[in-house]
Amino acid sequence: MVGSERYAVRDEYRTPVDVLLLVLREGRLLLTRRAGDIYGSGWWALPSGRLEPDEDVVTAAVRELDEELGLRVEEDDVVFVGVTHALPPDSGARIGFGFLVARWAGEPTIREPELCSELQWSAPAELPERTLPYTREIVRLYVQGEHFSRPGWPPSTPPRPAG
Repeated sequence: MVGSERYAVRDEYRTPVDVLLLVLREGRLLLTRRAGDIYGSGWWALPSGRLEPDEDVVTAAVRELDEELGLRVEEDDVVFVGVTHALPPDSGARIGFGFLVARWAGEPTIREPELCSELQWSAPAELPERTLPYTREIVRLYVQGEHFSRPGWPPSTPPRPAG
């Protein structure tokens, strides 16, 4: 394979991959209130977004913070927190990479008002009641120092011996 063919998505690999960004200032996380005709409208979430074709997760994190909030971040300031392979009861599976960002340039500003109606800083232990479960899970990984979860999936059982 050459060029972009090497990275082409095949049909069997269509689980959406997202980046969820824990923007941290003085011990508080930046939350966005989702708006418009999107999943979770009216609920609070971490700044987030899907990977674009041929994009890695760190590049996506830097891009999303600029697009959504006008924050300029260096790739070295994007720190891996954890990954969740979620299976929500009301939609298909998703894979979310959580990254901590504690250093950036600019002041958070709503740059996509059709998707975000409000910003709020919140302590990780005091998330608003109407916070999306996907956000809660990445925040939980961060707080507990864990790096992987798979909420919504049935528990794994070891294979039974033959015979």
